[in-house]
Amino acid sequence: MSAGHFSDAVAAYTEVTHRLPDFAEGYCNLGLALEEAGNLDDARTAFESALRLKPALRGANLFLGIVDYRENRFKDAEARLLRETQIDPHDAKAFMWLGVCRLALDDPQDAITPLDTAYALDPKDEDILYHRGRAYLLVANASYDAMFKLDHDSMRVHQVLAEAYAQGYRNQEAISEFEIAVKMAPHQPGLHEELADQFWIVGQLDKAADAYREELSVDPQAESAKYKLGSLLVLNQNPTEGVEFLRSVLKDDPALSDAHYYLGRGLITLNQDKEAIEQLRLAVAADPANDRAMSAYYQLAQAYRSLHDTQNAEAAMKDFLRMRAQVKERQELHTAEIARKRSELPVEDPEKMAILAEPSGQ
Repeated sequence: MSAGHFSDAVAAYTEVTHRLPDFAEGYCNLGLALEEAGNLDDARTAFESALRLKPALRGANLFLGIVDYRENRFKDAEARLLRETQIDPHDAKAFMWLGVCRLALDDPQDAITPLDTAYALDPKDEDILYHRGRAYLLVANASYDAMFKLDHDSMRVHQVLAEAYAQGYRNQEAISEFEIAVKMAPHQPGLHEELADQFWIVGQLDKAADAYREELSVDPQAESAKYKLGSLLVLNQNPTEGVEFLRSVLKDDPALSDAHYYLGRGLITLNQDKEAIEQLRLAVAADPANDRAMSAYYQLAQAYRSLHDTQNAEAAMKDFLRMRAQVKERQELHTAEIARKRSELPVEDPEKMAILAEPSGQ
């Protein structure tokens, strides 16, 4: 089996079942070998024999369910796979196949629960991630289709179109759709913030600030809009007001590390370097390896220099240069790999080249 010699494995496992007719595991392994050899009907018979001998045999219902699935017997497969999840509630693959089976039955809503369980058991399995994502996508598409049928010109339709454009980096089109949605529902929480995000991305910072302010007039408790507005004001020549917003946000959520960074930048602009250093160090401590930490080190160097603290200024600049070199190295490696793939020609088959090189008639 391990070497891929499935016909030989079938013969060997068949001999096992002849010598040990009550050995359930022998029939289960025979079924696996038959399935790998492409003999699904005989594989089914072997798995059924294993389950007659040992109804709670782990894996047997899973493999039989997969055979049912491959033969398009989806309801039978669902029953078998559900039974396997009951026998072994820690088998991620059993839950995955149950979800896959329900997708085949055109029931993505019910597929989500077992696929979520499979993901919780094994969050790094590529197949589980794919099928789980597909289930959620199908449910989302069905919901959007129903929404379009109800009213193709509703606020929600324009909102979802805008969000789709935003995800596809079609920012101007996203802005147009968000603006329509905002006109239709000016008091809908979240809309102004989404519009502001797109304005910021395309560099229309004054419009972004106005839209964030509109969001806060609709929902004064919108902490994310308050944080974004504060950060934008710090960057867009209004640090005093920006610092006030960021202080308010951090009072409610001190763990918002990016707010510490922008507050630090604003305080540097206001010549409050000691407090700026405190905030920037909090930003670095939250995640010393990310790009925000690299930027924070640069700002720290400037703040220390303003305080004539040469030793700490040099140390911060050294950390900044170290991280910048690491980023540059990663970028260069990535660029080189892309260039290599684009310039790489197909490798000719050496066997074919040897045949072509032989004199004719040989």
